[in-house]
Amino acid sequence: MKRTVTVVIPALNEEEELGECLESLTNQSFRDFEVIVVDNGSTDATARIAHSYGCYVLYEERRGASFARQRGFKSARAEIIASTDADTVVSPDWLELIYCSFQEDPDLVGVYGRILLKKGSSPSHYFNQLIPLTDPLLTSFLEVSHSLSLPHFCGANFAVRKRFFERAGRFRSRDGRFYRVSEDVQLGLKLRKVGEVRFLKDLVVYTSARKLDSGSWKVPLTNAKNYISMAVLGKEI
Repeated sequence: MKRTVTVVIPALNEEEELGECLESLTNQSFRDFEVIVVDNGSTDATARIAHSYGCYVLYEERRGASFARQRGFKSARAEIIASTDADTVVSPDWLELIYCSFQEDPDLVGVYGRILLKKGSSPSHYFNQLIPLTDPLLTSFLEVSHSLSLPHFCGANFAVRKRFFERAGRFRSRDGRFYRVSEDVQLGLKLRKVGEVRFLKDLVVYTSARKLDSGSWKVPLTNAKNYISMAVLGKEI
């Protein structure tokens, strides 16, 4: 049966996080959707857990989020495709807000929302203490970048109309290669040239801070450098 919305979740060895993500999808106020989990070469119980929740499980041997997301988006049967991550919990009205936004505006290209960090999800006690301070900072960044017509998509929380996703060139560069990193951000920057992309402050997900520990201090610097290259200089990476 064709659904109104397809949710795509790339996953690589996510047996510890995926169940919580899928549980949050079972509690959605909007019910007309399907879930595709793209197993990106897992050696654990990721696929079994996805099957236990009634998800469609696809397999993508090429490692990388851009390959996995593309596999899921290509196979989506719905015109509206929502993206989230295996280590992310979506709010109960997540799909309802997405659906209503597209229903209200037939020409709307895409939507995206806020990314909050799960409390206590970092392996570092120091970073866990800082997590409450990141919420307003992350929200302000998204609001400012959107006001500058530089939408900052995050794979954990965005949705697009499939036809506009295809028109924008999918998760590929102008020369046809798959993006090496930040395929979500680069897609958002391309979609703004196709039509309206809307930031929904009430569209909220909670993602893991498991990668934030004492050895990850370089990550924000690298991300900032990449973002300047993509958003300001127009480079594809």
